[in-house]
Amino acid sequence: MPRYFKTSITALTLLGASLLYGYGVTASAATYVDSGSAAGAQCSTSSVNDSAQAVGNCSSATVSANSNPWYAASLSGPQQVLPPLVNGQPCSVEAIANSGWMLGSCANAANLSFAVFWNAATPSGLPTATAPLPGTLLFPLLRPADVQTVPTALNPLGAALAQSISATLQATVVLYTPGNATPQRVSSYGDNCAGVDVNNTLINGYPSVVMNCPGANATPKPTVATWNGSSYVLTALASPSGASYCWAVGMNDQLQVVGTCVFSGATGDVPQTAFWGTPSSAPLLLTMPLNAQNYAVSINNPGHILAYGRDPSGFEKALFWPDPTNSFSVQSIQPLPGSAQTNAVGLADNDTVALNSFDANQYPSGAYWDGVNSTVAMAPLLGGRMSRLEGITRSGAIVYGTATDSTLNYRAVGATLP
Repeated sequence: MPRYFKTSITALTLLGASLLYGYGVTASAATYVDSGSAAGAQCSTSSVNDSAQAVGNCSSATVSANSNPWYAASLSGPQQVLPPLVNGQPCSVEAIANSGWMLGSCANAANLSFAVFWNAATPSGLPTATAPLPGTLLFPLLRPADVQTVPTALNPLGAALAQSISATLQATVVLYTPGNATPQRVSSYGDNCAGVDVNNTLINGYPSVVMNCPGANATPKPTVATWNGSSYVLTALASPSGASYCWAVGMNDQLQVVGTCVFSGATGDVPQTAFWGTPSSAPLLLTMPLNAQNYAVSINNPGHILAYGRDPSGFEKALFWPDPTNSFSVQSIQPLPGSAQTNAVGLADNDTVALNSFDANQYPSGAYWDGVNSTVAMAPLLGGRMSRLEGITRSGAIVYGTATDSTLNYRAVGATLP
């Protein structure tokens, strides 16, 4: 699912066969499509849905003006500036769902910030500001209303996960159904849980949520929330024996969760990628040769995992773990020829991975890997040299981000993969 705050791994020593998995026939490079510059001077695409509808943000050519969030009905544009809550106040857009709902943030006249919805059917319409949690009289006793909301994640249906923030900076995880400003409380009032992901499978009419909540000694405790028909029920995920703590980074539509657990080792803490097959099951761990450190990044609907791990070069590189029951199934995602680094930014349901690497001339370059072909660099814009991907669509058909043109301006781009 699209998520806002999201980050590569090769093993210290993988079996020779595993190291070769990243290599294969070479695919043709995909071609960037530029959405134009109607929304500003320097632009980036922040999200694209499976219908190729795109959103992003541009800096204004007026140096005293706010940046402009924009929507485009296709990768080629044109960009249409999304209106703010209040004229002159800043907004940004971060994600677009397959349903056409867009999620971002806007400030009101008092400079308080709120998660907001726009809709692709009426992109010129004012955004809908999400309401913070209202005050309570009894449970809890005389609790004042919260004052701001912060967006966290958006699922393909358009349900938004957010934090409702109190005047004393206590946070509560809340959910908004598509386009609806009314919050549904997910975590306990003011418990400072942090929402991570919201899936697309409805249970009793509501999607499920994974969060990281404060645990013992302020360490994170991954927790799944499912709807029982009247409220969300929280299930803390089990920690493996010997782990100091764990945290979650993603959940799929099958309620499978991926995260990282930290263990004490002889030479320091050793994080390991963890997979919970159900909210009630013990996690399976990715164990690397020489006890190499590794970290989870995301999980797709087939239950395959993207992770990072330590490499003898000192870099962290991307790994693809297709079978969480078998650590030997892990595959190394090789960087582009001439490069030693990769930064993974997304895993699609068809197992395509969106990456950033360096090309043979050491320019930053967007790239992709699909498990069959070697890592393929994105072809730059005509006259440009650099590009950076921000993500990949759920289906794996489109990647998106920013690329420089011949005049060194940053352009909002997307590309349909071959």
